Order: sequence, then structure tokens, then C-alpha cells
Amino acid sequence: MSRATTTTGWDSAATIDDVLDRMDTIASTLPTDDGVAVFNRMYRQVTRLVRSAIEEGEFGAGPFLERLDVHFANLFFAAHAADLAGAPVPVAWAPLFEQRDRTGTHPVQFALAGMNAHISHDLPCAVVLACRELGVEAQDDTPEHVDFSTTNAVLEQAQEEIKTWFSSGVVARLDDLGGRLDDGLATFGIHLARAAAWEVSQVLWALSDNPRTDGLFRTNLGRGVAMTSRGILL
Repeated sequence: MSRATTTTGWDSAATIDDVLDRMDTIASTLPTDDGVAVFNRMYRQVTRLVRSAIEEGEFGAGPFLERLDVHFANLFFAAHAADLAGAPVPVAWAPLFEQRDRTGTHPVQFALAGMNAHISHDLPCAVVLACRELGVEAQDDTPEHVDFSTTNAVLEQAQEEIKTWFSSGVVARLDDLGGRLDDGLATFGIHLARAAAWEVSQVLWALSDNPRTDGLFRTNLGRGVAMTSRGILL
């Protein structure tokens, strides 16, 4: 199937509603079996649940989670816009965008590769952006850190619904055999990845006064994340 290959420009999302609208636009322009579309669909569901949790007052650090969510999504949108414009996408995203049409790849592999790029690479960058905007620091045991960790509960809420999108064929049979063990491992993996992302954000924060070292660290972070994604997509 074909997909759009040109773009008329790109503006950053400013609110979570903007984020969801942008995700709807991406979904409307891509075939459903496109690897980027698979990730976008999953990401939209998680974002919808985060918005609901914010509206229900489940977070205590003021606007931090909303601003984090917006900065976080804009990094994915920037990669998507670069691809549309025919420009190189960030290294961490390259495996997913390069292999999005690869036959024989299970949809869950696309979803996991996107999660890897977004959580392991983009999330720490988004934490730094949100903290700078709000004048706070990425420190442990702060209200911002508590809200960051509380988001894990939202991911658990989304897990069962999202899993059904991929539960077919071999995946379904493995799930029947493994019971809920694989579910627990999947959630635990996400928790670990997000905890690591918070720690990486602290490194980035500490490097903010040393542009050269910061640039080297970010470059190698992207390369390492890309290597993992290529393994996921094999």
C-alpha cells in the first residue's frame, strides 16, 4: 500500500488534545498494517488514558504530566514529519521507519520497536524539556518523579486492551500456555525501561552545561536504542 510522501509543514502540538488530533491524522494517512501506524495506534490509546487520568486529578505535580506528555509526543511527531519530508529520522527511530513495510514482521514487533525508541530515547529528552519549561529539576522523590512513576498504573490499564490487538496466531497460543506470566513480564519490562529513562534524564540534566559531552551522550544513546530496535524487528 502507498503512504503520503510529502508534507506541507509541521507545528508542534501544544496540548494533549492536539496530540490526539495529530495521532488521528497520522492514522488516517497510513495503511493499518504499516509499522508506524501500528505504533501510533497503541500510543494513541495510552495517551487517551493519560489524558483521562489527568482530568480525574490522579496526578499531584500540577501541569508536569501534561507538559511531559506533549513534549514526549512531539518527539515522535518530529520523526514522522522528517520521514514525510524525505529527511533522515532520528537514529533511534530509524529501524522502525526503515522496516515499517517489511513482510513477515508481526505487528507486536513494530509496536515494541516504537516503544523502545520512544521510551528509551525520547522519554528522558522529554523529561528534561518539561522540567526546563516548568523550572523544576528531574530529581528523585519529588512530586514530578511521583507522577512520572504513577503513570505506570495507566500503562497497566492499557495493557489488556492493547494486547488483544496482537493476540492472534502464535501470540495467542503462547499467551494461553503462559497464562498471565507474559503479561507480568511485559509490564515489568516497561517499568524498568521507564525507570531507566528517568535516570537518563538526570544524566542529561547534569550535562546541560557541557554541550559537547551532552551531544556525544545523546548520539550514543540513539545508536544503542537503534541497535535494540533492530534486534526486536529481526
